Amino acid sequence: MFSDFKTKTDLARIGYKLKEKDLSLPEQRKISDAAYDNIQTFVKLFYSNEEAVKALILTPVIVNVVKQLSGKYSVLYEEYIEADEDLKGRCDLIVSKVEDDDTNDTLGDHPVPVIEAKKKTVEEALSQCAAELVALHKLGKHAQYGVISTGDDWMFLEIFPERQLVYQHDCKFYLSDIRRVADILLSMLTVR
Repeated sequence: MFSDFKTKTDLARIGYKLKEKDLSLPEQRKISDAAYDNIQTFVKLFYSNEEAVKALILTPVIVNVVKQLSGKYSVLYEEYIEADEDLKGRCDLIVSKVEDDDTNDTLGDHPVPVIEAKKKTVEEALSQCAAELVALHKLGKHAQYGVISTGDDWMFLEIFPERQLVYQHDCKFYLSDIRRVADILLSMLTVR
């Protein structure tokens, strides 16, 4: 189960390493002022527990980001994924571009990003989010990025499956950086 991935050693069991690095996170797109103002409405209501993170921070950010994009996207909550006996479980949130003939409950070929919500620290979910990215690659999906958030803190991951490596960005982002986080997510959803 994904929840069994708690340390780098757990990730090493499936042949992957997790390392820290200054990632070149995409930031070529910018969230609109109206979308940012809407996100701020929810930020003011925020208190920290895992369900509140999903409802008051992640959902408004994702909805406002997706509204700015052309194309069809699905937002899947608690999506069950099973790549093999070790790599299975529920992902908190997956955003994916889907084809016009797909339904909104489709994972699509390019799920970006995989988002894991935690109530305490982003560090507690690094290996879990990395394992979810590995599982998606094993299923033939082209997920490149993962995101972990407590609502207050944000961490980005990027997978390099050809090297069996997942990098975590070497710095955290905070709720005060929510506009930049939204810009990065907006850009991630347009990267192919």
